[in-house]
Amino acid sequence: MKKLKNDYLSLMLALFGAAALTLLLYYVLFHFGKVLSGARALMKVWAPFVVGGVIAYILKPTCNSLEAWLTGLLQKPGSKAEVPLDGRGKSSKLAGGLSIALTLVLALTVIAILLILVVPTLLDSIRSVMRLIPSSVQQFSDWLLLYVGDNETLSNYITQFSDGVSTSLPEWLISTVLPNLETLVGGVSSGVASAVNILSNLFLGIIAAIYILGFRKTFARQAKKLNYSVFGKRWSEIILREFRFADRAFSGFISGRLIDSLIIGLICFIGMLILRMPYAVLVSVIVGVTNVIPFFGPYIGMIPSFLLILMVSPVKSLIFLVFILVLQQFDGNYLGPRILGNVTGLSSFWVLFAIITFGGLFGFGGVLVGVPVFAVIYDILRQLVNKGVSYHRAKEAADALSSPAQEQKKP
Repeated sequence: MKKLKNDYLSLMLALFGAAALTLLLYYVLFHFGKVLSGARALMKVWAPFVVGGVIAYILKPTCNSLEAWLTGLLQKPGSKAEVPLDGRGKSSKLAGGLSIALTLVLALTVIAILLILVVPTLLDSIRSVMRLIPSSVQQFSDWLLLYVGDNETLSNYITQFSDGVSTSLPEWLISTVLPNLETLVGGVSSGVASAVNILSNLFLGIIAAIYILGFRKTFARQAKKLNYSVFGKRWSEIILREFRFADRAFSGFISGRLIDSLIIGLICFIGMLILRMPYAVLVSVIVGVTNVIPFFGPYIGMIPSFLLILMVSPVKSLIFLVFILVLQQFDGNYLGPRILGNVTGLSSFWVLFAIITFGGLFGFGGVLVGVPVFAVIYDILRQLVNKGVSYHRAKEAADALSSPAQEQKKP
């Protein structure tokens, strides 16, 4: 009787859950606009936590390394101090707090150094480019006329192009850029409000990141406990294994791309100084930032950089083209594999597929995170396929063993 009641209760709970899910799905499908607006409002409220989560995830590897180093430094050799119920002694707690503080100080120091050293030179380079555009176009046209002076048709085209740019560019600056600047100044109040909102989210995000880094081990234990309570031992271990793979793929890919891009930007800057190229800082920043984008990034940064140098010196632009191609070959064949390894487990074709697919669906954000996301999906599908193949092979082997026995039983 008791078993019958339990079965009846389980059946009722299952029916209630199915009905609730059906009603929820119906509401989402036929009130999608309201659901989407509610989700946007919720994301706006949770923006500081999202920003804090991203900051904490980026800083987590550095924080873990510093905490391990500080724990070994603070803990006395051979000491057997009493460990509290939370599993963390005094030295471990002190190391955790110090590691978070040092990680934030290190990150803010790196950002401040980049802003102080790069931004002023970057702005000067941009102003210089704007001032030199008309004269650079004229110099480039004169250089072309030296080689095609005998061809009257090409000479006329080059002269018309140079005259058109020389006359239309000042008109464009007066008629388009200046009115837009006036509009921008007129709407400064809304711009200030937007800037204040961004800064407040960033400030609250940094505070949230501190708390997330401080409670990251507690959150991990709670998530593991919830996982075991809902899915049981077998499925929870599978889920945890996939989450560990996703963490390795995301953290390894993101940190690897950032370190690789920073090194490539520095090498580009040093090489341009040695080759006495113009706009060394501006071009190096463009090359380093676009190198974060997998596969297409080097070519995206190469094109505008080539055009910038082309306006100053066509010969140096060709030298830069050869230099950047050699640099990208060095990055793709040596530096990138050494830093990144194969953390995603994807071949070049699937990397290209992930970038195009997620970039088309989600824009620039999809381009940046598409590769690790697809790596997780690919790993799940790979394991499902392998389990299916193993199951069918075992089934075929069992059938092969049972078929001779059945034949022997026949008269």
